[in-house]
This record gives sequence, C-alpha cells and structure tokens, in this order.
Amino acid sequence: MMMKKVFICFVAMLAVVSVQAQKTIMFDLSHGQCRDVYEGYETYPLVVPAYTEMAAEVGAHLVVNEEAEITSKLLKGVDVLVMLSPLSNKLQKDLTDVEKEALVKYVKKGGSLIFFVDDNHRVDVERYGANDVFRPFGIEVGKDVPLPGNVGAVSFKNEIFKERYEIPYSGACLMTGGTPASVCMEEGYLHGTYVQLKNGGKLFVGGDTMVGLLLGYPDGERKSFNRMETRWWGKDSRAYMTDLLAWGLRK
Repeated sequence: MMMKKVFICFVAMLAVVSVQAQKTIMFDLSHGQCRDVYEGYETYPLVVPAYTEMAAEVGAHLVVNEEAEITSKLLKGVDVLVMLSPLSNKLQKDLTDVEKEALVKYVKKGGSLIFFVDDNHRVDVERYGANDVFRPFGIEVGKDVPLPGNVGAVSFKNEIFKERYEIPYSGACLMTGGTPASVCMEEGYLHGTYVQLKNGGKLFVGGDTMVGLLLGYPDGERKSFNRMETRWWGKDSRAYMTDLLAWGLRK
C-alpha cells in the first residue's frame, strides 16, 4: 500500500512538472487581425486551429487574446506573442500607449514578440503605432514596396530557419534595421527582420503578413495576379512559421 501511494505521488509530481514546463504562445486577435473587408475571406476560422497544432508541434500550447488590452499583466507567463497585421485600415484597432509600453518592456525583459504589418492599403502603419514598438530596437517600417503583386520571398537558412523556404509576398511595406531573415524575390527588399537581446528577448518583424496567414500554394506561379483568386506563390508558409515559433521559444 505504501509503495502504491508513493507511485501515485510520483506520477502526480510528474504531471505538475509537465504542466509547469509547457510553454505558452499567445495569438492576438484584438486589433482586427484575420478579418477582411471582403466578406467570406476572413482567415481566423482556419488560422487559429492551425496555430494551435503548430504550437503543440513545438512543445507549447496556444491561447488566443480576443479583445483584452495587451498589458504587462496579460503577458505574464507568455513565452511568445504573435501579432499578425490587421487586414483593413477601416477595421484595425490601433495600439494604445499602454500596449506600446507593455510590448517594448516585454521584449526588453526577455519575451519573444513576432509582429507582422502589411502594406498601407491594408493597415495604416503610422496610425496603428507599430513603429513605436519597433524603433526602440532599431527597426522601422514605412512606405509600400513599389512592386507588382505575387512576387514571392525566400528565407535564409540561419538561426531561425532550418531551410531556404519559399513564401508568399504581395503588397508589403518597406523595412529597415535588424538582421535580415527573409527577402523579396525581386530586388531583395526585406520581408522579415529580427533582433535578439543578450537576455534572450526577441523581436521579429514582417512587412507582409501573408506567410503569417499561412497562404501560398505548391502550384502558385510568381507574378500571376488575379486579386482574391490568385494562386499565391510560396509553398512553405507553415514550415516558416513553425520554425519562427520554435525560435521564439528558445532561451
């Protein structure tokens, strides 16, 4: 009987350790992300389940922030925060001063922030306030990239990405600063850039949110454009984002 009790206590302790060891990825939907002005093209019904699966693949669990203001209290215990870009400047909810301050502190204190913006046709970047989060880390976004649609981008094989991934890129904003992580297939414009602090804090910024929306097709043809019916070039979005989540969790 004593041995049975000891065994049960040991199993319970393992369960507690397992729960404590599991890391948390927060997926933000509180700023108008994953919603579109084109009815029927909202992406959150598909994207959130996919990120739940991807989080599990990298040893974490996903929580979704539907509408709460992002504060230091909300971010307590969050290992990685993922913020895709709003898809409509009419529907976007701008960052508050409280949120900007909390996000900067979060990275400086060792958190990992993965933050996508998009072209100004979709999101009013300055009004959104993204640069107030990026500038303290030497990154800035600006005007739109002067390129046609569906040109595609590729990642570098580096400390984040296991492979040279092919990813969609169509309509993006110009970016400066950070360490290049992925670049446009035309003229080498930055697609993704990052900084990593000595204490483990990380900031990744993407200038086009298509990869974060897990878009792209194996049969996509670069520079072929048919508005919402386009078969976007870039087959590796899920692998790209899975590696990005794993990097964010690494300490």
